[in-house]
Order: sequence, then structure tokens, then C-alpha cells
Amino acid sequence: MKKMKKGFSLLELIFAIVVIGIIASFAIPKYLDTRDSAMASTIKRDIASATTSIQSYHLVNAKIDKISDAITLNPTHWTITDSKITYKDNNKDCVSLEVKDNSGSKSLELVVDSTAKSGICKILTADGIKTSTFDLF
Repeated sequence: MKKMKKGFSLLELIFAIVVIGIIASFAIPKYLDTRDSAMASTIKRDIASATTSIQSYHLVNAKIDKISDAITLNPTHWTITDSKITYKDNNKDCVSLEVKDNSGSKSLELVVDSTAKSGICKILTADGIKTSTFDLF
């Protein structure tokens, strides 16, 4: 009698690969949705922090020359200029906060891309984040 070699047959390996593929086909999209939801949550928190910080800075100093004087945001997520901060999703402006001067009185304008059909902007819009204007006193 010949001894059988211990190991897996080709059929067993193919079956294992198919099972792993089926599991991955469900897990990968769920992972991507979770990642986008987490990023949307971070962006919502950043919007709230930036709005509060800019309003507080303007209230204390009666002026705001640069947004970067009032708040520091993660530069990998946000593009910061003197009067505007912008978050881009898929190389398209998704959210922006801009200090506007309306003939002497200043305001903070939040603009959200509500036309986005996917990604973080769609999640933000679904969560109720919308274009708004806040007075700076």
C-alpha cells in the first residue's frame, strides 16, 4: 500500500478561494461605507468646531483677518485660505466655510454641495447639513 501525502487537493483549494471571494464581496463595500460615514462624521465635527471658533474669535477681537487665526484644521482634509476653508471630495468642492463682508457686517457662509450623488457630500446632506449663513457679531 502506498501512503497518501498529507495536503489539500486542488478542489479543496478552489472551494476555499470561492468562499473567501464571496465573503469579500460583502465585506469590502460595507468597509467602504463605514469609512465614508466615519469621514462624514469627522467633517461634521470640523464644521461645528470651525463655526464656533470663528464666531468666538470675531466676538472677542471684533475682527477676523484670517480664518487660520481662529482655528487650525487638518490640512490633509481641508484647504485653508485667508477667508475660506474648503473640503474636497473626489476633487470637487464638497463643503466650504467663508467669511463674507456685507458692507460692514461680517457673516460666515457654509456651503454644502447638495447635488452630490455619492460619497461624503451625499452623507452630509442626508444628515441634514445644508447651506447656511451665520452672523458674526
